Amino acid sequence: MGRNIPRASKHNKVIGNQEKPRGILDIPESPRDRNIVFSFEKLDVNEYFNMDCTCPNWSADLINMLKEISSVSLKKFSTERGFRSGTYRIHYHKDANPPVKFPHNIELESSEQIRIEKGKGGIHGIRVENIFYIIWLDPLHNMYPNERYGGLKKIKPPQSCCGWQDEELKKQSEEINALNELLEKH
Repeated sequence: MGRNIPRASKHNKVIGNQEKPRGILDIPESPRDRNIVFSFEKLDVNEYFNMDCTCPNWSADLINMLKEISSVSLKKFSTERGFRSGTYRIHYHKDANPPVKFPHNIELESSEQIRIEKGKGGIHGIRVENIFYIIWLDPLHNMYPNERYGGLKKIKPPQSCCGWQDEELKKQSEEINALNELLEKH
């Protein structure tokens, strides 16, 4: 199924001219042979790019996508057609007009998008060798605010972690009260 992750030891061993911690997975010399690694170090949360509006399935799909791509080498990620045009449709931004400027002095042209699934938005960031620095989470397609997905939307954080449920309960309670009033009149 997966790889066994060896237990790390307190002692280092010398391999060639370099000292490496014992028990750590060997990292290929060439960055192109290394697997993709995701970093949240540059994550920017703002009113257009965050997870506050997502359903529980979105975050699960995000984690599954990160896991699957983490098992791919940079070489495969960069060249294999399935990643460039398939499920994850990895691409550089060309005609995007984001509602806010990229943070951290990043240029739009150097950023990439990885789609989570068709219709589920994606993540935006930059790649340095095999490290993909996630900058924005985009469940509402705000990088390309298409009318097909409802256009540009500000994300309003819920009052609580279950705010969307609170709103739904309030709506249903009002509907029940209105129906009860109707029943009483008849």
